[in-house]
Amino acid sequence: MVRNLDLPRSITDSVSVTDPDIIAHYCRDWTGRVVGSTDLLLRPRNHAELVELVRHVGAHKERILVQGGNTSLAGGSVPLNNEILLSTERLTTIKVDPASMTASVGAGVKLADLQSEIARHGLAFGVDIASRGSATLGGMTATNAGGIHVLRYGPMADNIVDLSYVFGDGSTKEPREALLKDATGPSMARLLVGSEGIFGIITSVTLRLLAQPQSRLVAITPLQSLEEGISIGTKLRGDVAAISAIEFLGPEAVQLAPSNPPWAISPGGALLIEVLSEALTFADQLDKLGLDREWVIADDPKRVTDLWSWREEIPGWIARVGKPLKLDLSVPINGLPNLYQLAQMTAKEAGVQCYCFGHLGDGNLHVNLVGEDRSLERVSRSIYQHVVDLAGAISAEHGIGTLKKQELSIVQSAAERRQLTRLIDIFNPGRVINPNVMMDY
Repeated sequence: MVRNLDLPRSITDSVSVTDPDIIAHYCRDWTGRVVGSTDLLLRPRNHAELVELVRHVGAHKERILVQGGNTSLAGGSVPLNNEILLSTERLTTIKVDPASMTASVGAGVKLADLQSEIARHGLAFGVDIASRGSATLGGMTATNAGGIHVLRYGPMADNIVDLSYVFGDGSTKEPREALLKDATGPSMARLLVGSEGIFGIITSVTLRLLAQPQSRLVAITPLQSLEEGISIGTKLRGDVAAISAIEFLGPEAVQLAPSNPPWAISPGGALLIEVLSEALTFADQLDKLGLDREWVIADDPKRVTDLWSWREEIPGWIARVGKPLKLDLSVPINGLPNLYQLAQMTAKEAGVQCYCFGHLGDGNLHVNLVGEDRSLERVSRSIYQHVVDLAGAISAEHGIGTLKKQELSIVQSAAERRQLTRLIDIFNPGRVINPNVMMDY
């Protein structure tokens, strides 16, 4: 080994990797924009091994960068300063408790694997994201991921019962049976939700589940403008109780599709909605709301998946154009048209390509910029400032990572940063874990 952590041979032989060809696979993010390096990869098999690794690393004054499914879009999962890379990919236990409607899962469990396992019990999980095939529950918790169903079920924070973890100082909370109610003081576990690993490492998560919906339909309608989409979405949210998703497909993004969509191409893009009801019931509701317009509706599982693909495959279409800089922005819903127009205008003036889509139902716009790095930096800075002017957030669900550290100061006061630094010093002294994420060490 390049570094000697004095670990027992039983652990080092099974969890440590020094082969540079294997390690290289872990050192490039999903977009290809962020590339790092390290000479040591650790892959613990359980909570106890992970805790021992953290304690040894701390004792040897080394530092760790934590990686789940490596789907981070903010540069938070790649070692940029030769940190030891610790992957949670082998923490894959799943324990479903139908009586409490919970599932206790290892941090390395992929969302798609959880969905498949709980479906056998007639259960579902409220949070869903397009990268379900690679995103892990530990990473989703660490970034407080939202996804497509936030307006109905909330983000990860609203769907977590408990966590097991190890803080950077080596203190730990062991996995335990699910408790749906626990009022024995503040929850230290809650501190880790959305923390991006700056306090410690999540080793397992206990999740709140729900009964599988009996019916589900997806409908898409073309838009003349984003304002029209907001108007339609507002009517639907007010009168259709079972609505679970309202998504925006930007016209410039849809144009990248390899084939024509099954709806009329329109200058304002398209609106996708998901409803947990029967098609006939939904059609009646549209008539009552005065929304008798062109709708493409699917209510059988295959067609539902096919329609959703028009939204979920957009990132892949963009990636074929170039390596995008991804801005994950949140503003009050009525501010979305303003943000969308400014993003397009600012990008065009700088010679940058701009592709947008997002979660219209919760005010989250994904702005994807493709162009020269210097131009991207200038455009993104302008867009971030506009988000602040709209009383928005520079990260809705992807986190700060390493790419947005400088921008964090425009939305966070000096007092807030001092408080955050104090918390890090308490739980992760010396920044043993994720030293360069969110704030510089």
